[in-house]
Amino acid sequence: MQQGLAREDWHPPRNPSVEMPFLDAWRVRWSAWSGQAARATEADFEAVLRHQQSFEGLGDEDLSARLKRDTRAMRFASHDSAQRLPLLALWCVAAQRVLGMSPHGTQIRAALEMHNGHLVQLAPGEGKTLAIGLAAALYAGAGRPCHVITANDYLAQRDAESMARLLALGGVRVVSITSETPPEQAASLYAADVVYATGKQLLADFLRDQILLTGEKDPVRRRIWEMRQSRSAKRPVTRGLWAAIVDEADNVLIDEATTPLIISTAEDNPMLVEAVLAGKQIFESLLADIDFEVKTDPVPDIRFTPRGEQRIEELSYLLPAFWQFPERAQGMVSLAIMAKYVYIRDRHYLVDEEGKVVIVDEKTGRVMAGRSWSHGIHQAIEAMEGLALSSPPKTQARMTFQVFFMRYHRLSGASGTLQGIEQELWETYRLLVKPIAPRVPSRLTVEPLRVFVDPMQRFDALIQEVVKAYEAGTPVLVGTRKIADTEAIAARLQLLLVPCQVLNAKHYAEESRIVERAGEVGAVTISTNMAGRGTDILLGRGVLERGGLRVLMFEPHEAARIEWQLYGRSGRQGSPGTALGFVCLRDELLAKTFGPVYDLIISYGRHIAAHAFLAGALIWLAQALTQRGAYRTRQRLAERERRVASQLSFSE
Repeated sequence: MQQGLAREDWHPPRNPSVEMPFLDAWRVRWSAWSGQAARATEADFEAVLRHQQSFEGLGDEDLSARLKRDTRAMRFASHDSAQRLPLLALWCVAAQRVLGMSPHGTQIRAALEMHNGHLVQLAPGEGKTLAIGLAAALYAGAGRPCHVITANDYLAQRDAESMARLLALGGVRVVSITSETPPEQAASLYAADVVYATGKQLLADFLRDQILLTGEKDPVRRRIWEMRQSRSAKRPVTRGLWAAIVDEADNVLIDEATTPLIISTAEDNPMLVEAVLAGKQIFESLLADIDFEVKTDPVPDIRFTPRGEQRIEELSYLLPAFWQFPERAQGMVSLAIMAKYVYIRDRHYLVDEEGKVVIVDEKTGRVMAGRSWSHGIHQAIEAMEGLALSSPPKTQARMTFQVFFMRYHRLSGASGTLQGIEQELWETYRLLVKPIAPRVPSRLTVEPLRVFVDPMQRFDALIQEVVKAYEAGTPVLVGTRKIADTEAIAARLQLLLVPCQVLNAKHYAEESRIVERAGEVGAVTISTNMAGRGTDILLGRGVLERGGLRVLMFEPHEAARIEWQLYGRSGRQGSPGTALGFVCLRDELLAKTFGPVYDLIISYGRHIAAHAFLAGALIWLAQALTQRGAYRTRQRLAERERRVASQLSFSE
C-alpha cells in the first residue's frame, strides 16, 4: 500500500528562534520556573488517577471498545484537550490487563510531560519504555504519524514488540523498522500509527524520499509530481514528520545531532584509488618527527617540515598527474598519516570477518554498519590495513540529525541523564527538561575515586576488585572506553581463572544474552559503553544479600552523564548497589584538556593521588571544559550545516 504525502511533511525545518518569539519563550520558561506548569501537570495527574479508578470495573471487551472510541475522538480534539486524560487512564488500565504492569505515578507524569512536548529525566529503572509507550498512544490518537526514536535496532524491535500487544487493544498499530527491514515493506510499515526506529533509519528513508521527489517542497508541486507518476512508479515510503518521542534523548539530540547522514552511491574512481595507494607508498618513506609532526588535539593537525615537503615533491611522480601539485600531494600523504596515527584500530574502527573496515561509535561502543568516512579517509585506512579498497561514495543527499529533528511538529523524549545540557536543549530545540522524582530513593553507593599515577597500578587494582567481587559471588560490571581495554582486562582475568563475558562492538550480536546474565551470582561482565544504554540488568537470586550489582569504571569519560549512565546500571528501583571509579592522572581526558598545565599535574601526581577530592576536582574541571568546547563545536557545525542545506534544495 503506497502512501501519499501527508500535509505535515510540507513545512520547512523549525527554527526555534522564529517558531517561538521572545515573549512566548519567556512565558514558557517563566511557567517552568514559577512552578505553574508543574502544578498543571499535577492536576492532570490527579485527574488521570480519578478516571483510572472509575474504569477499573470495565470488562475486557468494554475496555477495548472504549479505547478505540476515545482514540478516534482525539482526532477531532485539540492536542491539549481534556479528553486525553480519560484516554490515558484507559491505557493505564489496559497496561495492567495486557502486560501485567500497572503504570505508577512516575510513568504517568512522564507520559503527560512528553505529550506536552517536554523532555523528562527519569531515574534508571523507572520504566521509560512503558512511559514512552503511553505517550505514543496519546500521540497516535491524532491520526498522524508518531515516531519513537531509539538508540539502536535491538531496542527498536524489543520496545515495539512489548508495546504492540498493549496498543493493539485500542486499535493502534505499532511496528519497528530496522536496517534489516526489506525495502518493499517500508511503505506499509510507515503507514502504522506508531513506528519504532533509530534516527539513522528515519533520516535515511526521509532523504531517499526527498531524492525521489527531486526536491519538490511545495505541496501543490508534490501533488502534481504524484499525479504524473504511473501506478508502477516508485513512491515515497514515509508519510510525514508529525510527532517524535526520543528515547535516550541526550545521546540522540546532543551527542550525535550534528553528525550528518549522507546518502551516497558507490562510484568507480580508479584515479583516487591509485592516489591513495601512492600516498601510502610515499608516507612509508617519511620519518615521523623529522619529516612530519602529528597533533591529535583538539583536532587532528598534520604539519610537514621543509625536509618532508621536499621529500614529497621528489616522490610526487608516483601519484596520478592530478595529484602531483605540492598541495594535493601533501594532502594525499596526510590521509595516509591520519590512517596510521589518528584513526586507531579497535577504537575508531574494526575489521570484520569479511575484511571490511567498520566504524565504531566511541560514545556507545557500537558498530556503525553501513557508514564510511569521506574524502578518501576510509580508503586510506583500508590501504593501511592491507585490504581491498572500496569505491569512494558519491553524495546524493545529506542532512544532520539536528536539522532533521527540527522538522517534527512535536518533539519530546526521555533520558536518565539530561543534567548539564538543559540550556543547550532549550537553545537548540526549545525543549524544557522536566525531572521526575523516583518512586523509591536510590540505594546506590558511589565510593570515592581510586586515583593512580601509573596506568599499570590502576589496571592491577581494578583486577583485584573484580577478583574480590567474584570470590564473594557479587556480580560485577566493568565499563571501559576502548575495545582494547575490554580485551586486556578479560585476558588477565582468564589467566586468573575468573570466567567473564566481553561486550563490545565485536560481540554486539550477543548483547541481549550477555546483559541477561550480567546480574547473576558471580557474573563478571567487561563492557564498553554498550552496557550503558537502554538495558536492564536483572538481579539473580541471592544477589541482593551480596550488596547488589557492583559497577567499576575503568577510565573517566568526557561527560559526567556518561559515567552516570554506567553507574545507573546498579541500584535500580531502590535495590542496593555499589559503584567505584578508577582514575589515572595519565588518562586521555586530563592530557587532552589541560595542555601545558598537564606536566605540572604529573609532577604533583603522588600528592594528588593521595587526595581523591583533588583528582575529583580535576576530573570535574576537565569534563566541564570538554563539554563547553563540544557545545561550541556543535554550534559551529550546525551553522555550517545550515549553510550547506540552503544550497541543496532537497535538504530544505
